Order: sequence, then structure tokens, then C-alpha cells
Amino acid sequence: EYLDFFEGPGVQHVALLTADIIDTVTKLRDRGVDFLKVPTTYYEELEDRVGKIDEPIDVLADLGILVDRDDEGYLLQIFTKPVVDRPTLFYEIIQRKGARGFGKGNFKALFEAIEREQELRGNL
Repeated sequence: EYLDFFEGPGVQHVALLTADIIDTVTKLRDRGVDFLKVPTTYYEELEDRVGKIDEPIDVLADLGILVDRDDEGYLLQIFTKPVVDRPTLFYEIIQRKGARGFGKGNFKALFEAIEREQELRGNL
């Protein structure tokens, strides 16, 4: 879908680092930013998948923030819906708690959320 609407290669997303993702996402939502929806089932066994984290899982679930862990720590991330009139550019908000990776464990959840949005637009 991205290549079709962008009509070729280009920048698909921009990642923005924050020191407090819960505060950042809350403020962005209050200002009308739309984020991809994550199924509630993602959070059911989150602690089993990523281990102990500092943030309350119920707050992460309410905001739709994803969590992934690597050998160095964990990261929290969330993705906006496309921010222009075509489904091309979107933003990622990310907070690192030692992790150096890019949320590889969240790829499936992200892909499924993008597919749901494509289906809602009639492009799947």
C-alpha cells in the first residue's frame, strides 16, 4: 500500500525519542494525534514475554504502547496512524530503557495493526 500511494520509494516513518513515553503519548492524544490500535490480547502475557518493567501494564494497554526487550534492557514504542492524506508517512514515538534494538518482537503486532487500518480504508 505504501509504495502504491507514495508512487515509489521514500521515507515511510520518522522515529522520535522521548524520555517519558506515557506523558508524551498522553499529551499527543490530547492534541488529537491518532495512534494505531493494539489488540488487548497483546498485553495479556506481556510480563511473561518481556519480564519486569517499571511502567504499569494497564496504562500501557490503555495508551496502546508496545514493549520489547533485548540483552541491554527494554524499549517502549507506539506508532501514529498516517499523518498525511495518503497512507504514507507515520511517526514512531520511542523510549529506551537500555535497549539498543528496534522492537523486533513488536513487528507482528505492528504489522497486524497496519493491516487493520488498511482494511478499514479498503486497501487490503
